[in-house]
Amino acid sequence: MEVLFHFIFQLFKISIQASIYAYLLILIIVFIGKFKNNQKIQKLKKNKKKYWFVFGFIISQCLLLFSFTYWGNHGLGDGPIIPIGHWKKIENTNWEDVGYLNNIRSSDNHDIHTTRFLVQNGKLCGNLEDWFYKYKNKYFILDLSSSEMLEFKSENDYNKYAMKNNLPKSENLLSFSKNYRNYWGGFRFWLLP
Repeated sequence: MEVLFHFIFQLFKISIQASIYAYLLILIIVFIGKFKNNQKIQKLKKNKKKYWFVFGFIISQCLLLFSFTYWGNHGLGDGPIIPIGHWKKIENTNWEDVGYLNNIRSSDNHDIHTTRFLVQNGKLCGNLEDWFYKYKNKYFILDLSSSEMLEFKSENDYNKYAMKNNLPKSENLLSFSKNYRNYWGGFRFWLLP
């Protein structure tokens, strides 16, 4: 049910964005028409409403398609997603504290579950904490481009490595919801579906 409500909200948001973008596109074309006058621009000037609908429809289809790509998919309803780079993403279920990084395994051969993480300098830094798995190490750093992972037995070991390599210390790691708001908030919320 949450997925349906979020999808309807997404369609509503896309329609508003497409209307605004179509209006701005017509303004730009009309402005260009003041300096360069041709038949197509004159036709657009006479039928602005028709072209606003046409441009709005095309833009809305593009925005809808974008919302299902790696860069635009932030999950629907109770399945939020954060793309972290190199085709990897952290997912969540029901806005719980745990973020899941699938298809990457820890040294004890478990999927990566983390409650606090941050992406910096092309590396995902986080803790290994979950009630489901009992990890032998406490922290990890994943190089997103090479998928190489380092694990650390203690917070102190992790912090020493992080300081030497210009990575966030353990107290700077954020929850899934804060990472989600930081990534999908701001201009992405207002300009993208």
